[in-house]
Amino acid sequence: MDSEEEEYQIVDIPEDAIIVRPSSWTWIWPAVPWVILAGASLFIDVFSFGVFPILFAVIIVLPRYMGWRKTAYVLTNEYLIVLRGTGRNQRFDLPFSQIMDVQARPGLFGRSLGYASVLLMSKEGGVATLPYVPDGSPVVEHILARIDAPPPPEIESQD
Repeated sequence: MDSEEEEYQIVDIPEDAIIVRPSSWTWIWPAVPWVILAGASLFIDVFSFGVFPILFAVIIVLPRYMGWRKTAYVLTNEYLIVLRGTGRNQRFDLPFSQIMDVQARPGLFGRSLGYASVLLMSKEGGVATLPYVPDGSPVVEHILARIDAPPPPEIESQD
């Protein structure tokens, strides 16, 4: 197998992997304005203003909800595997050896609502974001422990 094929190989998820689901605020935030609009429009005219906001709310909020249900951050000993399900399922296998630093940023409402965005800085200079990571989840600590750990000792071959 050449190095290009190895680079794109899908990693098996071990049974002892830690699975972290994003906060439910992922889909609730987009729903709030639509629920308010739908509720307010019911007092104006149910048929013209009530149906359209409810229809738009379903069109916008339902895919976000389904995406939230299918999203997970899987922590193994060597990889962070990001599973996303918005329309078609996506999977990203990020080796800890490629991550240089990790930071949690709660944002404007995150601190009071119990979530943060986790920023992953790669050794090549790129930045990946894991949004709506719940407070108290082991994501940051797990990654920091893996990127600070010394490399495993090389096994000498006995000829």
